[in-house]
Amino acid sequence: MIPAATVETSRSLSQKHGYNTVMHPEVDELRPKLKEILYDCAVDIRATKAALYLLDSSVKKFELVTEFGFRSAVRQAATFSDPLIDRCQRGRTPFFVNSIAADPRLSDLLFEGSTQRLLAVPLYSRGQLVGVIDMRDKAAQQPFEQPDLGKAQSIGDRMMSLFTAKNVFNQRFITISDVDEIAAPSRSGASAPAPAPVAQPAFPPAPSLIQPPLLPRETNDNRTTLVRPAPVVVDPAAITARISSVVTRARVAAMKIIVPTTPPSIGEPEMGVIREVLRSMLFLPNAVAAAVSATGTSGAMQEISARGTMAPEALDTLQSKLQMWLTKRGESTGPMRTSVQTPFGAGAGPVTPDQLHKVFTAPVVTGGLRGVYLTVAFSEAPDRNAHEMLTALLSQLQVGIEHSMSRTTVTNMRNRMAEELLEPQFTSFPDLRRHSESVAGRCEQFARFLGLSPEDIEVVRLTALVHDIGMRLLEYERLYKKRDVSADELSLLREHVTVGAAMVEPLLGVDIARGVLSHHERYDGRGYPNELQADEIPISARILALCDSYVAMTDPNTYQMPETHEDAMSAIARGAGGQYDPDLAARFAEFMAAGR
Repeated sequence: MIPAATVETSRSLSQKHGYNTVMHPEVDELRPKLKEILYDCAVDIRATKAALYLLDSSVKKFELVTEFGFRSAVRQAATFSDPLIDRCQRGRTPFFVNSIAADPRLSDLLFEGSTQRLLAVPLYSRGQLVGVIDMRDKAAQQPFEQPDLGKAQSIGDRMMSLFTAKNVFNQRFITISDVDEIAAPSRSGASAPAPAPVAQPAFPPAPSLIQPPLLPRETNDNRTTLVRPAPVVVDPAAITARISSVVTRARVAAMKIIVPTTPPSIGEPEMGVIREVLRSMLFLPNAVAAAVSATGTSGAMQEISARGTMAPEALDTLQSKLQMWLTKRGESTGPMRTSVQTPFGAGAGPVTPDQLHKVFTAPVVTGGLRGVYLTVAFSEAPDRNAHEMLTALLSQLQVGIEHSMSRTTVTNMRNRMAEELLEPQFTSFPDLRRHSESVAGRCEQFARFLGLSPEDIEVVRLTALVHDIGMRLLEYERLYKKRDVSADELSLLREHVTVGAAMVEPLLGVDIARGVLSHHERYDGRGYPNELQADEIPISARILALCDSYVAMTDPNTYQMPETHEDAMSAIARGAGGQYDPDLAARFAEFMAAGR
């Protein structure tokens, strides 16, 4: 039982910070622990701001429970029509937005909070959205990335575990704990009726012995006798904990299945395609401006490329022409957040309304997008050749957006497959996961430093994320922290590269499988399993060898004494040309010296 004075102090502090204290008495008791978990958004994901909102069903609002970093800009509540809540209802997995233009529905929310980036974690209980974790602006102005989604889901899962223990939101519909729950006081102040006793699992209160059956066995004189093996110890506490873990993780997995897919939207990769094609359109004879407009449920965005600075009157004229065209089609759009690019500089002078002599608009039909339009303005009527080139560029725009969205879909699928390979739904390997994510993050940063293509960077990152998954099938939990590993056990552990490659290849492709298979090869040809050398080793594996070694040597959470950064870099320098690619080892030293 929590002392009344403690609860009263908690409520006074909550009222001081503007938090709701009436919605759930149990939540008020959990608030310090929820605050502690919320701070993991800063530790694990490096978010500079985070807020937790929970549903108050009596007023049908999501009320602020706790936050950090927002100061006076934090919202106290959000309704079901709020764009963030709406997005969370249509997709139950964490998602991020890395610019105001990336999702027009959330642009006002980012602008009002004086933030540029958002990562949200929906919290579901028995099929209903009951809360949202709202994170903003990663440290050092870095974008949120795919690995952050897994960490964010883990934070959300820990919060839901607290709610399960207290039966908040009727979360615990299967009771496994043998600790009696304390009845929460009713809102009227009267004592709540005692809950009906919940049947506990029919396990014995202490570990018990199960006697195996008698088994036949040959004796030295070729006679057969019946022998009973040693009794098997059954620990009900361990069974209960395992069942509880399976149920919790199954709930999270099931929530992702029944939600309709989120409608496609224009993201940063698609914006890059749009800007490139709009720039090409300005090479058409007499073209002065080209724009792509996208409408949304809570706003709209417009990307414009112009030969010179767009005068305000010219922007109004372009918007008016677009609105007239939409009206004829029975469509409309509200105010749009407009971004104007001048790829050729402003030296040509401003674009005025008089120069918008002919304006053409056409729908952009691609990738399931709706409400996207291309508008091109000419200073003189274009001839037939210009019309044909304009049609070709529209087709190029549509194909480019569709290819970009397909690449994004494939990337997301590969990321999800990698996460499942690393940690299946009903199994947990926290040490393996933490190490793999740390290595993957450093590999991705190093690959960017080397100037690799986006496709190669993704191969390096995914290879690093799954490089040790073969360990899961090779007694990883027993051997990971064992100091006196025998020769046979070491030989078994070395097979993790072949096991991992076999697991990866059907799902993530041969490039990533080759990296997994080769990440213990050495530059001098003395590695395993195939004694490859130099450039025979895939570059993803050579990068991984450096980053994996550095993380293993300096990680303070491993079973061995961590080394200093200087000692680790000295060891890598000594291994250049032997264990490591000498050129990459030199670049890695530059990368680390740059403070990466």
